Amino acid sequence: MEAIINEKAMRGIEKYLERRGMDIVERGWAHGKDKIDFVVRDDEDLVFVAAQIRENDGNGIQGSEPERKAFEKVAAAYLAEHLDTPEGVVRFDVVSMLILSESRALIRHHVNALSVA
Repeated sequence: MEAIINEKAMRGIEKYLERRGMDIVERGWAHGKDKIDFVVRDDEDLVFVAAQIRENDGNGIQGSEPERKAFEKVAAAYLAEHLDTPEGVVRFDVVSMLILSESRALIRHHVNALSVA
C-alpha cells in the first residue's frame, strides 16, 4: 500500500515541477548507490530535486536537512556521465509533500536548499 502512495506522491511532485515551468530531464536517476529523484531544467539552471514524502501525523511538513555531500556527489556523477550538458548554474532543491488524504496534499518547495541564506 505504501508503495502505491509513494508512486502517486512522486507523480504529484512531477506534475508540480512541470506546472512551475520546469522540464523533467530524468526521473529516479542513479549512479551506483547515489540517486536523486528528479533532474530538471529550470530555464538555464540544471536542478537536482530530492523529494520528501510524509503522511500527516499532525506535526506539519517535516523533512530532514539536505545532505550537501550527497547532493554534490550525485551532481558530479551525473555531469561526468552527461558531458554534453550545457554549462550553467547547478542548483539543489527539496520538494516536501505532506499527504493529508487520498486526494489532498501540501507541498513545500525549498529552492536552492543548500544555501545558508
